[in-house]
Amino acid sequence: MWPTNDIVLLIALVYTVLAITIIILLALRNRKSHRSRPEQQKAEAPTPSANNIYVVNRRYELMAPPHKQGGMATIWLALDRKTSKGCIIKTPRRGTPMDNVYLDKLMLEARYLKKLKHPGIVKYLDDFYYRGEFHLVIEYLHGETLLAASPRSPFVEQQVIVWASQLLDALSYTHAAGVIHRDVNPKNIMVNSDGMVKLIDFGTAKDLNHAGKDKASHDPFTQITNKGFDIPELFLGGDIDQRCDLCGLAQTCIYLLTLKQPNEICLNLFKSNWPRSYSEARALVGYLISLGISERTAKCLAQGTLFSPNNRFADARAFQAALLSDAYPAKHVEARPQK
Repeated sequence: MWPTNDIVLLIALVYTVLAITIIILLALRNRKSHRSRPEQQKAEAPTPSANNIYVVNRRYELMAPPHKQGGMATIWLALDRKTSKGCIIKTPRRGTPMDNVYLDKLMLEARYLKKLKHPGIVKYLDDFYYRGEFHLVIEYLHGETLLAASPRSPFVEQQVIVWASQLLDALSYTHAAGVIHRDVNPKNIMVNSDGMVKLIDFGTAKDLNHAGKDKASHDPFTQITNKGFDIPELFLGGDIDQRCDLCGLAQTCIYLLTLKQPNEICLNLFKSNWPRSYSEARALVGYLISLGISERTAKCLAQGTLFSPNNRFADARAFQAALLSDAYPAKHVEARPQK
């Protein structure tokens, strides 16, 4: 039998050794964690490699510097490691008093594109936050904008009609989905290498059911200006619906057929950016016909650019039918001059 005092001493010694062992193990664990944390941060940080590629969200190889600085977003070329396909990443423009507005607009664009699935609309791929910044991923299109693709001489009329019909298909779908683009012009239409066209840049798009003047009064992009391609209700302010997109498309077609800004043509003809009456529309028709454009196409485009939305085509399908029909123009109601 061990003496009682020896047993107590042995137990105390065992507990002391066990406590020291636990303290040592915890210290080694904390030391290891402290050493590994900076290495982990360094691996995840978007540090550029020799060929200026950043890895974001552990999936996309983003190429620096930016491909383009847009009005509201920075455009980056990227590679999706998961699919091995090129893509475009958009981040909000930074460094201006409008930073929060640009972020909101990009998030809205992501929301709209996510629900719009049509061959005539740029395809949504992904969106995410990475290191506190919002990223929108869309498909990479092999082509250029219609503005950049403009040749030294105007496009052939039949080609313009084909493109217009494709775009009216896309707009009809978009409007049926409750969205208006609000910024249809040659800068926001891509022509692909296969000759097809697609609508891009939904940064100023709006819910068709909440696009009225009273509900858009606090939107800094209620009034949208594009020199030479201004749309009356967007330029001056007013009630907005799908017909503003039809006006933008008609103006785009006029540009492609003349390589002249449509507002400038109207100013030269009747001292107004748009035909405010049907007689002024006839003057525009006569000018377009004088350039070799068919009467049917000239009348369609003139009607599409009328100052009052009520005197334009009611929707994209009506515009498309008129543009493709030999029976157009049908009987028109005289448009009253607007003040």
